[in-house]
Amino acid sequence: MPKKLVVALLLAVTSISAILIVLSMLRKNQAVVYDENYIWHAETDAAGNSDTLVRGRKIHQIKNDLNKLVFALNKVVADFEAARAQGDGVKTEFPLIKVRKIEQQTAFVRIENDQYLTESMGSSGAQDYLAEVTYTLTENPGIKSVDFAFNAGDHAMPGLYTRESFADYRTVIDNDRRR
Repeated sequence: MPKKLVVALLLAVTSISAILIVLSMLRKNQAVVYDENYIWHAETDAAGNSDTLVRGRKIHQIKNDLNKLVFALNKVVADFEAARAQGDGVKTEFPLIKVRKIEQQTAFVRIENDQYLTESMGSSGAQDYLAEVTYTLTENPGIKSVDFAFNAGDHAMPGLYTRESFADYRTVIDNDRRR
């Protein structure tokens, strides 16, 4: 057999083997696409009021991993706000949560791009955001409160928040409900 043919066959077999291995690994480790099923999210009623917080039905799958909770929050908020502002044509940097430390059951978080939170989301949007983050992070058994650090603005103030800070919201457990 000519040397070039042997090399070509070896490369083909190696490539096919590599593809099969990668496909097998992907099947075993299904990629998670985070959406509002992995966080607490605010819903608006018919009157336009955001007075209900809904617990995503899959949050239990990631509640013990703070990094996954933060990743899910950042992704869902960015996706939602980008869709909402789609027609603007203005490049916007949405709020981004960065956990600084966990101490005595308090998550100390910094909000990057805080101007969008404090000036662009409106009062109810900012309140919903703080409630969603607080409820989602306190799903983690080691966290009871969230200490937000960001520059104060017209619509949001930094500080320590617990679930009790949002007593005006009705809460719904979304175990079976499909949206």
